Amino acid sequence: MTAVRPTPAAAHRVTVAPALTWKKVAGRGSLVLLGGALIVWAMPRLLGMLDYFHMQTVQLEGARFLTPTAVIAALGADTSASVFDDADRFARKIESIPLVAHARVRRRLPGTLVVSIIERTPVALIPTREGFRGVDSAGTRLPIDPALAAFDAPVVMPPLATRDTVADRKLYNLLGRLRAQDPALFDAIEQAQRISATEWQLRTSRQRVRVAPEVTLARLADIFPVEQDLARRRIRAAELDLRFRNLVIARLP
Repeated sequence: MTAVRPTPAAAHRVTVAPALTWKKVAGRGSLVLLGGALIVWAMPRLLGMLDYFHMQTVQLEGARFLTPTAVIAALGADTSASVFDDADRFARKIESIPLVAHARVRRRLPGTLVVSIIERTPVALIPTREGFRGVDSAGTRLPIDPALAAFDAPVVMPPLATRDTVADRKLYNLLGRLRAQDPALFDAIEQAQRISATEWQLRTSRQRVRVAPEVTLARLADIFPVEQDLARRRIRAAELDLRFRNLVIARLP
């Protein structure tokens, strides 16, 4: 019989590591997150220091009237600027241009800044000392020379009524809605003017149209059937008066 001698307890030592507490796990996780955040924060700045990522090209998207030269001037950037510089700051600078309603800037590595814009749309021309200039539906004067940029819009003449910027904006807003919703009627209008607090006048190639400031687009569209009826009867009206509800009064020369 073979005897088996028990192994001393000391020979079976088991080392137990200290238990990880939630606080320690959370602490280590926070350090990892903090380290990751620091890398994300520092990486663009570090890359921006490299000549390889300095701005070489500005690509402009969505522009009809705005020139790349105007964008570069607004950015105030040169080839020492980096495409990793703050894109939101670049966008705010571009939106300071009166012609720009909205701008978005993104980078295309290694050295291109892509600028996407939405321009303010000219809906009228106003006479100034420098010639005619475009304005948008809010009455913002736009740096567009119609002699150089091809666009057509009604001429808004100086008001005969008391100067009122709020009333002026209402007229520009009407033209803006016409341009967006009824281009045919917008194209037919050659001139507009505020006559008084209760009357605006629009001129087409055929006649003068008198309207109230609260005129709707649907009401303005009544011009067309009346003009067609007059044309069939070979009558040319000097003016159409839309100021009275449900009536279009045609006055002969």
